[in-house]
This record gives sequence, C-alpha cells and structure tokens, in this order.
Amino acid sequence: MASRLLRYIRRFGPWTGTQDYLRTRRRTGEVALRAPGVSHPVRVRAGSSDRRAFEQVFLDREYDFPVPGRPRFIVDAGANIGCASVWFASRFPSANIVAVEPDPGNHALLDRNVAPWGRVRTVQAAVWSRAASLTIDNPGDEPWAYRVREARPGEAAFPAVSIGGLLAEAGEEFIDVLKLDVEGAEREIFADPGCDTWLSRTRLLFVELHDRFGDGCGAALESAAARHPFRRFELGENVVLVRYDLPA
Repeated sequence: MASRLLRYIRRFGPWTGTQDYLRTRRRTGEVALRAPGVSHPVRVRAGSSDRRAFEQVFLDREYDFPVPGRPRFIVDAGANIGCASVWFASRFPSANIVAVEPDPGNHALLDRNVAPWGRVRTVQAAVWSRAASLTIDNPGDEPWAYRVREARPGEAAFPAVSIGGLLAEAGEEFIDVLKLDVEGAEREIFADPGCDTWLSRTRLLFVELHDRFGDGCGAALESAAARHPFRRFELGENVVLVRYDLPA
C-alpha cells in the first residue's frame, strides 16, 4: 500500500498523487482521477479493474514512446474505458482518434471520458481480422479481460470491425499509432494474410500479447511484423513496433 502511494506521489506530485491514491481506495461508486498534463479528469469505477487501466497509462506511462512525425490518425483498439484515448488526445490534440470497445459498460464510460475531446470517435464493436459477428467468450471475468470469438447461430452477438476497414472509413493514408489490446484476438488479426495491407501503412504499434489465453499470439505478431521494416522494442506490457520509412 505504501509503495503504491509513493508511486502516485512521485509521478503526480504530493497533492494530486495523494488525492488520486485515496480515491482509488474506494470500493464503490465512480471516482474522478486527475493526471498531470490532462485537462479533464478520467472517471473510473471504484473497486474494479479500471484502476489498473488508469495506472498502466498515466502512472506506468506504457504509451510514452516517441512517435514518428506528427500523428494525424490514431486507432485505440480495445479501448476499455478510454484511458489510452485520453492519453493520445492530450498528447496529440490535432490527431483524429477512433476508439473501439465492444462491452456496453466499458463503452458507456469510454464515451464519457473522451467527450471533452471532440476529435475522438467511439465505436461499440470488437476488432477482428474481418467484419463479423462476435460474442464474449468469458462473460464471468473482469470487463478488462473479456475475450471474443465468432458467434454461433442463435447466440447473442455484436459487430466486429477490421483495422483495414477503420483505415478505409477514416479516409486516411496511414495509421500513425495503433494501440492493440484485444485479449487474444491479436492471433486472428495478425495470422490473417490481409493484415499486410494495413501493416504496410502503420507507423507505430503498441501490442499487448495474450499468449496466456491461447498459444500463437506472439508467433502471429512476429511472423507478420517480419515482413515489414519494423524496429522492435518493449515498454511495460507492450511490444512496440515502429518504422521510420513511411513518408510524412
């Protein structure tokens, strides 16, 4: 407990760090957390995994990596409650951001958290290798850990979108930043040969791998990335792939 408080104080300062830490200790309700450099509070559900999502982005700064050029288009795939979208919107205020999240509860809070940033569009859907109908495979788990699969006939389902489809819909030439945290769906996404179409037009990826949910996630990513001139780094729980050869 003391070490976590110290982390908040070191990152956010004595006053904001202590206040945020105390708010995260609550067990019920919704709390508003402040992060330095972010002009609006981030709302999280007390006593839930939302706290960890906030800490990964603003305390551990897992997306604090130099982005080539001046980003115009960012995709937050597996946006959860929108912490990464808020981070990117604060850091790159001129960029257009698409935040994709399938869970209704997560998506409702995502909408509220990104509302102050007019350049963030939310989509209630999952990200998959292609347009499809999916269902949540583990509804009893925490919302941040939901995994999806293609729905069987008669099952309750929700839509899935592809990364290439998001790029085409946006009318952009490149994805400047792609954050991908999709609880194992990255295996299907990167195993699809069609991923080369949008990988060849992506400058930087943050990918959280989930081989613990099923073998093949990391292997699919490495195989797909090897076909493109990415440089590979690791930052927190993310594999970071970045290329510098695309035109500005």
